[in-house]
Amino acid sequence: MKFFFTCLASLLLTTFVQAQTNPNPQLGYTYKVDTGVVGKEVYISGQRPYNASGELVGTGNLGEQTRQVFQNLVAALDRVGMTMRNVKQVTYHLRGTPGQVNAAASQTASSVGAGFFGQIAPGLQQVKSLEKIVRDDVLIEVEVIAVK
Repeated sequence: MKFFFTCLASLLLTTFVQAQTNPNPQLGYTYKVDTGVVGKEVYISGQRPYNASGELVGTGNLGEQTRQVFQNLVAALDRVGMTMRNVKQVTYHLRGTPGQVNAAASQTASSVGAGFFGQIAPGLQQVKSLEKIVRDDVLIEVEVIAVK
């Protein structure tokens, strides 16, 4: 019975956090799952290069799009009382041929991301290539795992 109530509370909290952090779901998605328990993980996925008005930033420019994605991540983490220091894992999804990561694109995304982490880079970074993310002009999507 205790397990049931724990699951129910977690589901309600997750729904509340998602509703709070994604006022414009039609613009893409921001799935953020915050367990609300100190020492637990927070998952943020689907960070795309849209500004606060829902407009795509940096069409055709991976560097600009990556900067916008990380600005969005900083804001999402702030909403749950966290910073980039809490991030333990980053996964970059770059537009390209599945299974083949473009080295130059990977370097660009990693370099821009490193600027947001400073000297506190997370221990595990992954780069994956996707044929299409959400639209042809979206070049990057980032997800992170952070720990409170």
